[in-house]
Amino acid sequence: MAFLGLSIRGGERREEELRFARKVGYTAVEISLDGTGLVFGGRLHASMLREALAAFHKHEFRYSVHGPSSLDLRDRANREIQLALARAALQFCREVGGRVLVIHFEQQSQDPEDEAAFDEAVLRLSDEAGDVLLGIENIEVERVEPVIDCVRRINRPNVVMTLDIGHAHLSAAYFRFDFLEAIRSALPHVRHVHVNDNFGRYDPLRLENFTLYRTQTQADIFPLGKGDL
Repeated sequence: MAFLGLSIRGGERREEELRFARKVGYTAVEISLDGTGLVFGGRLHASMLREALAAFHKHEFRYSVHGPSSLDLRDRANREIQLALARAALQFCREVGGRVLVIHFEQQSQDPEDEAAFDEAVLRLSDEAGDVLLGIENIEVERVEPVIDCVRRINRPNVVMTLDIGHAHLSAAYFRFDFLEAIRSALPHVRHVHVNDNFGRYDPLRLENFTLYRTQTQADIFPLGKGDL
């Protein structure tokens, strides 16, 4: 059975966001862990967590959780804090009743040790996740194929693919692969889908200088149709 959901930040305006999602007819909600502001130093803030959970549990949504943008499972120099952050995301997902924890695949490294670190971290999380699905998401900085390969390689029933249609569209334009063929190849591994809109005009600054890329405003990118909308 498919559930149609809306992405929310889940912070101070969570009640307003949840009421809106219900009003327009959504039965599912994806909570951005970044937006909740619940994680400090790789740990969930206990009293803030209780308050947030009380709010989420008042609503009968099917929840999923989007892992933090700062999570980097290839970061071997800061291994323990990265794993702690991943576990905090998993804990929140479990406690809110989430069915899927979304984890960005990010850009594939040319260093085999970095890729091994990513796989090992996902395997560790898989051991702890139980019936929570770990949805490895393609994003625009990488082709879709390496994400498919990763899910195949890990080969765990609770490690699946989160297919982001908008990210794949941007990636196909930049890396010059067949968008629809990539979608077809991914489908056997997909259990969770993100749908967002864009013009397929990749902003090269995303890979060239991410710090500068993040300083751009909507006025910088929307008129030109660049990036995610």
